[in-house]
Amino acid sequence: MPFGKRSKSKRSSRSSLTSVSLSIPVLVCAALVLATTSVHASLYSLSASGTIEANTSGDVTIPVGTPWAFEVVYDTAAPDLDFASTGSADPTFGLFANTGGIPALHSFHYRAGPYEVAIDDPADFGTGSDIVITFTSHANAIDININSSGFFPPLAGGAVSFHADFNHLSSSPIFASDALPTDSALGPGSFDLSTVSLLPPSTEVSGRSLTTFTVRAVPEPSIGSLALVGIFPLLVAIRRGLRLATH
Repeated sequence: MPFGKRSKSKRSSRSSLTSVSLSIPVLVCAALVLATTSVHASLYSLSASGTIEANTSGDVTIPVGTPWAFEVVYDTAAPDLDFASTGSADPTFGLFANTGGIPALHSFHYRAGPYEVAIDDPADFGTGSDIVITFTSHANAIDININSSGFFPPLAGGAVSFHADFNHLSSSPIFASDALPTDSALGPGSFDLSTVSLLPPSTEVSGRSLTTFTVRAVPEPSIGSLALVGIFPLLVAIRRGLRLATH
């Protein structure tokens, strides 16, 4: 091979090596900058459990005495849509649904014996699905309504929806506002009256005593960790490029 071509090949190799080497600190710096920023955590989970105490449906799928549990995950960044019902903002009434700019309901899971429901996409919550907060001088309450008939197995041959209400009937508030709950101190003893129900047509399968009640923030990965996961394949590619550039 002519001497000139060998020289050109070496220059090309050095150029590739320099270009690849310069890419490394750029990517590392980008990862470090992103690592200092955290994802805004606005997702919360409300979960509860108990035992079925009434079944007026005639369906034997969920007999009285069956343990039940549910969890709903919601976005506290969702707007309060109370004005849609009252005509103006009402500080004693919070209405959160998936019809605003940010969906309130993100996921829902329910289980009682062999009966299970799983909704994992905000788009799958049907009309009338919402969380309603009451914040008055005599009552603090949470009402949860889930209407997504295609995701609820039928009971007694009919479509099923879900309703839960947790009521604190006292002049001593347990909420700070009509916003979606974020207080991890809330528990079964926070409420005077509670009902968690599956609602087949004109009947109910329900429990009124709470074994557990929990509100917690849903952990989310930081932007930094997501960035590092994304940058790792690029670093692998760069390493391969370095090997090729030195040969």
